[in-house]
Amino acid sequence: MDAVSAHSPVPTGPFLQVDVSMQWLAQLQQAIVTWFQTAVRTTHGRIVLCGLLVGLAYFPFWFGFLAQRALKGASSWFLIASMLALGLSEFWFRRKRLLKLQASEEDQMLGHILIVVCVVLFPFFRFALWSQSLVWLATLIGIAISTWGLSFFRHFFFPAFLLGMSVYPRLGIISRNIWEFFVPPNSLENLMAQLGTMGLNLIGQEATANGRFISLPDGTVEVGWGCNGLDMAVTMSAAGLLLGFLFRLTRSQTLLLIASGFILAMIFNIPRIMLVTIANVYWGKWWFDFWHGFWGGQIFVGILFTIYYYVLMAIVKDEIKSSA
Repeated sequence: MDAVSAHSPVPTGPFLQVDVSMQWLAQLQQAIVTWFQTAVRTTHGRIVLCGLLVGLAYFPFWFGFLAQRALKGASSWFLIASMLALGLSEFWFRRKRLLKLQASEEDQMLGHILIVVCVVLFPFFRFALWSQSLVWLATLIGIAISTWGLSFFRHFFFPAFLLGMSVYPRLGIISRNIWEFFVPPNSLENLMAQLGTMGLNLIGQEATANGRFISLPDGTVEVGWGCNGLDMAVTMSAAGLLLGFLFRLTRSQTLLLIASGFILAMIFNIPRIMLVTIANVYWGKWWFDFWHGFWGGQIFVGILFTIYYYVLMAIVKDEIKSSA
């Protein structure tokens, strides 16, 4: 018989990555438990815990909205999840510097007042998602000020900005309001209807466009706001900003990544409009719901992000070559 080593095998490859991830999660869990045990013993810690109860009450509404939008094929959940993950990871990996920050007595008093006011007001602001998110955002600001002081926002502006943006799950409403403030109504929908009609004609379909409506011999489809591609384009642009920060790209490279994401999303929206139009007119309601809903949306997102990945790798390789 062969001798068996008494030592455990050293993990390699994917097993090493899993082992590192498990160690990271164990460290994070231990840090949370240690912090909680310390917090309940101090006045500041108890006030912060009261503030976190606001987030605990808001979380089901926040998560429920994102889950509902994801099931309908929207892509905003991915953007918010990415911002949240990147912001939290940035805090975690820079935690040694974070722990060195100390709030002055004035900052701590200001933060405590803000937290207490938010805790008292939150039950009266449950009438809408935006009002709850506003109170929770103010609570987070109060926690940051009372724990690390106002200088926290100077040293950790970008991760704090990411977490602040992830508080309100309806980013599409914000982008829509901004877009409609500067651009005439239905202009993007009309453009997408025209481009979709051109694409349908190229593949042999007799299609005509009238405003935001695409007409085939057997039916007509309206290109609404949710189908104009702006939501996905904004998501891809924001993803480019996050990836540029993550890979420490230069400003010009990050702008190129943002522009590439926006343009790719708009281009990919044209065949999606064509497919949804054909499905609605010729294939029946089931296929229309499929391509217009969660699974159809995720298929297009998967293809789009695959191409976007190769764009990112090309930019990253240029960065490596230029720095070599």
